[in-house]
Amino acid sequence: MAEAAVSFFIQNLNDLARHIPNLQRDAGNELRGLKYELEKLQAKLEDASAASSVSHGSEFRDWENRIREVIYEGEDIIDDSATQELAAGIRYKLYVQKNDLTARLKKFRTKQIHPILNDPNIVKFSSAPSSSALSRSDDPTRKRRQALPLTDKIVVGFEDVIETLIKNVIEPPPVDTPGVEVISIIGMAGLGKTTVAWKIFSDPQIEHDFPTRIWIVVSQQYKQRNIYLEILKKLTNQDLSSMSDEELAGKSKEYLTQVKFLLVVDDVWTNEAWDAIEAALPMDKGKGKVLMTCREDNVANCARTHKPPHHLRFLKPEESWELLQYEVYGNVTEWPEDSRVIGRSISEKTGGLPLAIVVIGGILKEKTYPPELRREEWLKVSDRTEEYFMGEGKEQEGVAKIIALSYDTVPYSLRDCFLYFGVYPNNMEISVWNLTRLWIAEGFIKEKSQSLEQDALENLKELIRRNLVMASKRNRRGEVKTCRVHDVIREFCKKKANDENLFQLISKPSKQEPFSPDVDKVNESRRISIHSHAVDFLEKKTKGPHTRSFLCFSKHETNVHSSSLKSTAEAFEQLRILEVSEIKFQKYDLKPHKLKHLRYISLGAVENFQSLPESIAFLWSLQTIVIDTSHHTFEIKADVGDLRRLRHVKTKAGIVFTCRKKSEPNDNLQTLNTLSAESCKDGEVLSKTPNLQTLGVCGDLNSLVETTCFRNLNYLTKMKMINLPKTPLIRFLAKENFPPHLKILTLSATNLEWSYLSTLGPLPHLEVLKLKDNASKGDEWKVSPGDFRKIQYLHIDRSNLSIWIVEDGSLPNLTTLYLNNCERLHAVPLNLAKTLQTLELGLVPMSAILSAEDIFKESKTRQCGELKLNIVPRT
Repeated sequence: MAEAAVSFFIQNLNDLARHIPNLQRDAGNELRGLKYELEKLQAKLEDASAASSVSHGSEFRDWENRIREVIYEGEDIIDDSATQELAAGIRYKLYVQKNDLTARLKKFRTKQIHPILNDPNIVKFSSAPSSSALSRSDDPTRKRRQALPLTDKIVVGFEDVIETLIKNVIEPPPVDTPGVEVISIIGMAGLGKTTVAWKIFSDPQIEHDFPTRIWIVVSQQYKQRNIYLEILKKLTNQDLSSMSDEELAGKSKEYLTQVKFLLVVDDVWTNEAWDAIEAALPMDKGKGKVLMTCREDNVANCARTHKPPHHLRFLKPEESWELLQYEVYGNVTEWPEDSRVIGRSISEKTGGLPLAIVVIGGILKEKTYPPELRREEWLKVSDRTEEYFMGEGKEQEGVAKIIALSYDTVPYSLRDCFLYFGVYPNNMEISVWNLTRLWIAEGFIKEKSQSLEQDALENLKELIRRNLVMASKRNRRGEVKTCRVHDVIREFCKKKANDENLFQLISKPSKQEPFSPDVDKVNESRRISIHSHAVDFLEKKTKGPHTRSFLCFSKHETNVHSSSLKSTAEAFEQLRILEVSEIKFQKYDLKPHKLKHLRYISLGAVENFQSLPESIAFLWSLQTIVIDTSHHTFEIKADVGDLRRLRHVKTKAGIVFTCRKKSEPNDNLQTLNTLSAESCKDGEVLSKTPNLQTLGVCGDLNSLVETTCFRNLNYLTKMKMINLPKTPLIRFLAKENFPPHLKILTLSATNLEWSYLSTLGPLPHLEVLKLKDNASKGDEWKVSPGDFRKIQYLHIDRSNLSIWIVEDGSLPNLTTLYLNNCERLHAVPLNLAKTLQTLELGLVPMSAILSAEDIFKESKTRQCGELKLNIVPRT
């Protein structure tokens, strides 16, 4: 949105004034004048509510787009001047072009900003009445509703289908079935094929009967190589990326022959795609099954199956009505009597398409408060549904209109975040951590609460609540780890974003075909996203003087020449975001000083990638560094205090910082994952990161036994400690040397005596404890009364523990217990039955399983509900 662009420009001006004072000295009056005028424009744009986009339609959108383009022009002027100033401070820069910022800003304000402020349209649009004050992000009733917990999706109308398909998956195939049996689900987009398949995939009986379950998404544009690698990723930890496609298919057959598996292949579009999948399947029927979803009969008919494909039907009127009630109120009992006729009318107009019901349910949910306006607002929705739902057979168009209706209710502060999903490939499972950091780097997030990261996460939760984004995976504490959008919604995001010049997708269907759009036309694009043939694009050496974001999701492109990365830095000097983690360059020949405005950088794995140069400190606005490397350590040859705006560093290697004792602290750094144990010893690095919230430490932890460097990290709540090499620790940190507000602790390969855990027992805020890869050793663990009073989640993986005693009064709040690879454990303590809600066991003796079943029986008599018991069988 234009308002977001203006807000980001203002923030950027403030940052530049602090970090590049020469700009303020040389053009102070013009900069102050520009900031004042931008703040006036921002206020007017905030008043131009969502009602303007409805009441003034394309006229308002065109006006917004013109403002956005003007703001982009202003950013180019400022960033160009900032680049020159920064270059002047680098010793090998021999000549700096004269900085004529004052004249350029004066002309920009006169020719561009003043006409906008004096435009009669700004009065017309800013005074437009809001269709509903409830769409405002600061509405108090909205805040109350945001506090509601996210719930699992209800499946309505397909219960019999799911039951039948589960039976089909579990029962042995007929003797004469050639090869692996395939069960197909067919239906149009939005009908619920993926939902039904997921319910089958995650059914407890299926989980029990098929120890190996693999889910892959094929989609319209697929690469058979990616399909094979996705299958093999679930079967082996080996790096097979150097193999040919034929070799990968052969490996897949080999591994699948050895296990009992269920392979779900979602969204198969063509016979050729199925042929590619079939090449990776065992020839004999063996112990495996395949569940496939597709849109066309001919795709299902080409697969090996003795049963006809299952066609998903549309929902019946009563089922549509039931689903709508669940989407709006979460049950079928609360629908207001005075609006039942309206509700039934709307549900009938959906035509039984589940996606339409889910989306319109999100709209109605937004308009339930205040109650006195609810019926009137719902009538307005009902009056508009026909133009959105009645596509006269053009289902895709109808669904797009439904999404547009939902989009109209999204607050302006969320719209760029929502449309940003269009930069990702179809059906991609998106890391929430990376997505929210990208939103921040793009300038989409305004800080409203304690942190930008928390505000970004709240934005995502809001989009999930509105049924525009789906939560794919959650951690064991219920937090969303990955998310995705339906392909129809993604297409909407692409089209809408293209209309607003938010980003440009670069596509190339095959090696022989040209890029679309032509690479020479992308030089005006603000953001570029490439999904395939990225190397071909880089070799074109296209210039992008206005490009701020370069995102590449072209998977498994390996052995790419380092000159391609170097040319990218030279071609796109104004980049703020460089996301190339999917590309494996031969080496990194990246000169950070070429990308002075970089905020987010994500680089993929390379064998000899061991460090970032000292010049990384020239990146004055760098916020996030994500590094994928196979090395145990990774050096950042800059002082953490010089990277003043750095917020997150994420890599599996142990980071070694260069540290100067006289440098200033970094108050912004929140994530340091993972820091080398060597860098912790003297405490210099951690003394300069006082506001750290998440810390990983990797290396020889014996060197940290006496350290006190963690005790002053008052904001640190999450800590992971990995001992490499796996030399047993004789002793470890004293209780008083742990961070005072630690909530989540992971220990790995520490080989501490179980008695040491009594040191952790009194930690007052510890809620999650994970003991992995022989974190503790010995036969017996006795948990004393009063220990671990706050622990809610306990994870023990790979341990020789045999006798576990939990005395009364210990672990009083434990709700989730995960035990895996504990092959000597006699029993799970019965007195844990008082509080446990979830118990998961894998690779434990039968005696431990029997004790878990006793706990399950005990739980049936308690008031807090029955235990959820999951026992992973041995393969």
